[in-house]
Amino acid sequence: MKRILLSLALLMPASFAIAKEASNPGKYAEVTFVARAEYSSVQDDHLGNSSIYALLDGAFSENLSFSVSTHLLSSDPAALYQGTLYSNCTNWLDWAYMTYDFGKFNVELGKNMMQWGTFEMQEYDFDSWFDLASCQWLSLPVYQWGGSVRWTPSEDFNLGLQMTTSPFGERPFASGLYQYALSSSWSGCNWYNNLWSVNIIGGDYTLPVFNMGHKFLIGDKWEIVWDSTTEFWEKSCGFSNIAYVNFRPSDKWYFMARGGYENTVFGLDGVDRWFTGALACWKPLECLRLHTLAAYDSLLESPTFNFGVTWQITL
Repeated sequence: MKRILLSLALLMPASFAIAKEASNPGKYAEVTFVARAEYSSVQDDHLGNSSIYALLDGAFSENLSFSVSTHLLSSDPAALYQGTLYSNCTNWLDWAYMTYDFGKFNVELGKNMMQWGTFEMQEYDFDSWFDLASCQWLSLPVYQWGGSVRWTPSEDFNLGLQMTTSPFGERPFASGLYQYALSSSWSGCNWYNNLWSVNIIGGDYTLPVFNMGHKFLIGDKWEIVWDSTTEFWEKSCGFSNIAYVNFRPSDKWYFMARGGYENTVFGLDGVDRWFTGALACWKPLECLRLHTLAAYDSLLESPTFNFGVTWQITL
């Protein structure tokens, strides 16, 4: 509880920055609170991804900005805070980094998400669904300490280089293990976007991973996405393939059908897994979202159900 109060205290100065925004061009700050409550048929406590998040975004100048994301409360709050000084698990501080922009380049330093070239991994925690997630999303501690450089020669293309602590290391820097990434994204076509990355992850052995995300756009309401991951183990390969269809008939409704087949080092250790399911979301208000989903996972050998509500407000 003390850490939660401390986190909220750290976010309070943002209100003063907001008040000064008009008199200090280039300077701003905004705080977003997100609360998600849900029932899940899977976990013993049936709380699923019930959580409270606080996000702080702002800028010190036109070139220097910052972003902080905290996961203040979850269905297992003890685990969130016990993992504070570890890099092989997620904890209450998702990210905290600063970005300096100069021309077509920017540099980011701090704790941030690993550059991972799948569209699923770009979804933040409160917009993700455990029952329909890949093992990489469920098991990979993707928020790590380090730095990156990104080159954006045009609005629809960027290329990034990154070095972070390794998710296979117990302590962030004391472990002496690191992750390196080369990534890019392209959205220069009105019917096709892509993401890709090559990641080299240090651990008991070096794990090269190649990720490729494809998104096909059909009008302004339909998306077809295919995320592919290949891991090069010592003597074999692992893989993850996920395909899903997104349908947004209006600003208030969102539907998704998703399925996947994978055999990956992240949480499976050589076991095949497949899953499938569907999701429906309704936003009666801009700040309020209700969802329900049904899925089947071959490892559970039974259907799963989930429904809940998410509330979000930005100050």
